[in-house]
Amino acid sequence: MKKRKIFLTWAFVLILLFSATSSLGLIKSNNKEPINRGAELEITTDYTFYEIGDEVIVFFTNIGDDTLSGGGPTVTIYNEDEEIVYQEACYCWWELEPGEYEEWIPWDQTDQQGSQVPIGLYTVEGFLSGNNEDYIDTTTIHIVDYDPPGPPTGPTEGVVDVEYEFCFNLPVNPDGDSYYVRWVFGDGIITEWGGPFDGGQNICEYHSWDEIGVYEISVGLKDIYGAEYWSNPLVITIYENIPPGAPIIEGPTTVRLGTVNTWTFVSNDPEEHNITYYVDWGDVCGGAEYYGPYESGEEVELSHRYYLVDTWIISSIAIDENGAESEESYHEVTITKNRNFNHFFFNLIKNNIIIYQLLSQILKL
Repeated sequence: MKKRKIFLTWAFVLILLFSATSSLGLIKSNNKEPINRGAELEITTDYTFYEIGDEVIVFFTNIGDDTLSGGGPTVTIYNEDEEIVYQEACYCWWELEPGEYEEWIPWDQTDQQGSQVPIGLYTVEGFLSGNNEDYIDTTTIHIVDYDPPGPPTGPTEGVVDVEYEFCFNLPVNPDGDSYYVRWVFGDGIITEWGGPFDGGQNICEYHSWDEIGVYEISVGLKDIYGAEYWSNPLVITIYENIPPGAPIIEGPTTVRLGTVNTWTFVSNDPEEHNITYYVDWGDVCGGAEYYGPYESGEEVELSHRYYLVDTWIISSIAIDENGAESEESYHEVTITKNRNFNHFFFNLIKNNIIIYQLLSQILKL
């Protein structure tokens, strides 16, 4: 019986303690009600950075949970010295539901005297007077004056499917800040932002076009504050690459064995591109070689010596500086015996009977 009384006494004490802690909020509930923030004003602008003279648009937005009611909206803009450069009020009453906004008349960057404000950092303040409380918020904007740099450097003419290099020298930022860079090539290709790169650095990019046309190449710059601007464009004209004409080969058709002879090669390129000649002399000793580059239409004299009696075919292809190849041209040459050469040549090897006999059979002397 005594134990039962002690148990009931402790149970009663615990119930009292639980009731007290619950009433005091010491025991937290997992079923919290969301906190109502009421009405809340946010001031924003359409951009963060503006070129000199650009219009600035200010937005009054209710980011709270209740209707924002206020009148006499006022916009005040301060410079870095906290001096008022612009102030305008409107005698009206706004009822802004949650998420709703009102757009302020654009500010043209002129001060109270109608003069353009200088570049710099400005604070935009919006104010609304409500029935029970006033609403105020601020944001900041930058007014900048960037002279377009550039344009990029590179060729102003090119041909389809040939890759070209373009470079751009980054302007030096007075504060030593770096830049992020992207390239626009006028054919729908825009690179991702690359960097950061230091001012004064020369950066390069390669690009090719798959269609003929006129294209503008520009470089986009973004500083560490997020301000973006563009270089002046470089204009490039892309043509269809027409191969050069087949080489015209002129020169002797009969030559003496072992003597040096000269042939001329000439080809014309429609775009006046430089030309390299691929020449196969036809014989087993001379092989094939590349000569050039030479100017389009330039007569090129090339020499060769034949060491075997036979009829050989000189073949040649003209290749322009972009890799376009002409059709192949041919020139037939007959090699005749040269006794003087034979005697001179065999006197050098007469002490070697085996070589002498072998060459005598090959050359049919």
